[in-house]
Amino acid sequence: MCMMKKHKLLASFVLLLLSTKLLAMPTDYVVMRWSEQAGLSVDYHQIVDLPANQFVNKVKPAEKSVTLIGHDGTKLWVPIKQFLYTRSEHHGVEHIAGQQFLNDELTFVVRVKHGWVKSLLLPDNHSKSSVKYNWQQLLDSAVEKAPQQLSKAGSSTEDNRINLLFLGDGYTIGQQHIYNQHVDNAVKYMQQFEPYLSYADFLSVDRLFISSPESGADKPASCFSPSSFADTTFDASYCTNNIKRLLTVDYSKVYAAAAGNPNWDEIVVIVNDEEYGGSGGSFPVISTNTLATDVFIHEYGHSFTHLADEYTSPYPGYSACSDINGPACEANVTDVTDRSDLKWNYFIAQSTPVPTPVDSGYNNLTGLFEGARYLETGMYRPKHVCNMRNLGAEFCNVCREAYVLRVYDVNYAAGGKLSLIEPGTQIPVNSSPIGQVSVPMNFSIDTLQPSHDLQIIWFVDNVPQSSVNSSTVTQSFVLTPNQVGTVSVKVQVKDNSPMVHNSRHNELPIFEHEWTLNVQPFENYILKDGFE
Repeated sequence: MCMMKKHKLLASFVLLLLSTKLLAMPTDYVVMRWSEQAGLSVDYHQIVDLPANQFVNKVKPAEKSVTLIGHDGTKLWVPIKQFLYTRSEHHGVEHIAGQQFLNDELTFVVRVKHGWVKSLLLPDNHSKSSVKYNWQQLLDSAVEKAPQQLSKAGSSTEDNRINLLFLGDGYTIGQQHIYNQHVDNAVKYMQQFEPYLSYADFLSVDRLFISSPESGADKPASCFSPSSFADTTFDASYCTNNIKRLLTVDYSKVYAAAAGNPNWDEIVVIVNDEEYGGSGGSFPVISTNTLATDVFIHEYGHSFTHLADEYTSPYPGYSACSDINGPACEANVTDVTDRSDLKWNYFIAQSTPVPTPVDSGYNNLTGLFEGARYLETGMYRPKHVCNMRNLGAEFCNVCREAYVLRVYDVNYAAGGKLSLIEPGTQIPVNSSPIGQVSVPMNFSIDTLQPSHDLQIIWFVDNVPQSSVNSSTVTQSFVLTPNQVGTVSVKVQVKDNSPMVHNSRHNELPIFEHEWTLNVQPFENYILKDGFE
């Protein structure tokens, strides 16, 4: 009863795709600043249009979160862990030369439905008395209140993507073409690395150009001779914490500017200066030095995939983790040494000893190498060399797997999660089409496509019709007399990614779209009026 034809395919969203549009609604975009001395203040407030589902707001509390309490008493949580630290991570001798700094001042963004929040509660470790703030009073106190933005700006209108937003600092009004080239170079370099190469189409690269009065960045006398200073929009400066390479910007100003493209998921700032430098933490900041792009690749591993550092430069006081006693460690580090309990044991060959010695026979294999997460002993990493330990190196298979699992697990700023079925691409568009016996009906979708094939299965009344690993598929059905009435046609799409071990494929979501057909009997219109 079915024929299969090839057809163009692309990609997208949610486990059951019943609607094609994400309805935008007025959303508070709020830049907040907290310090123990000054307390909580609002630097910037703007009402923007965004879909209801915001990736920053969780229905369950996360480690180090701000609590939003609605007028109905329900709660959402805004994770702020990544904003706590500034990282100086640069090319070292044996591994990354890294230092971590706990920020005295915490800057973060809240994006939430306008009118929903009644109050905000800071976590205990950010306010000794856990003060509850009236939300409207916070908004009224904003230092800068921008006019309502009734439509999203930026270069991208695609919601079903990870939105990576670039901003530049130290580019004058006549240097926009230089800025665009620097962004293109960074993205091109990023996509030389797996898993970013295989999932390149999952990324929407957006950019905002905001000119500065002068080019470059500040180079204070404590680190540079001669010193120099540049008047720039985001106050870019080397020598933060007296570390020459530690290049930072004013986080609050960047977040406020990013409201021009409010559906960002990740932010990267490129500073127009060739001196080697960069930083991580709230978001990556890099100079235009070619080596600095390695800092961006590494920092994206932190900010998006939530990977741990695998180098051993000490950081006294850094919050501990344990896969034995908790809280659990990041995906790429562990304190477990028993092979049977090791979370990436499925990647380790039986012939590889655990723990694994640093030896030429094992250094290119997955194992359990001691030294990670700022500790020389007691903490282990999957490979001897990985991008989370050595800038410019490849990501190990554990980190690649973590990225893919993360891609399908994140609620994005544009609303909801990514879907492998592109919203609005289903044909027929109507989910309740009329069919007729003996008249072929064509069904198709576009899919969000990694570099490898997807698993695509079609069903009629929940009976599988075909299973295809392909990036191009359309299904044609010829309805039979015994199907008069209601018939269900459904397509399921799944990414059985080769970067995710087979034993974890059940953790990857299945995306589906369903049509409910009203099947009519065949009518021969030629013979209907007596023609022979």
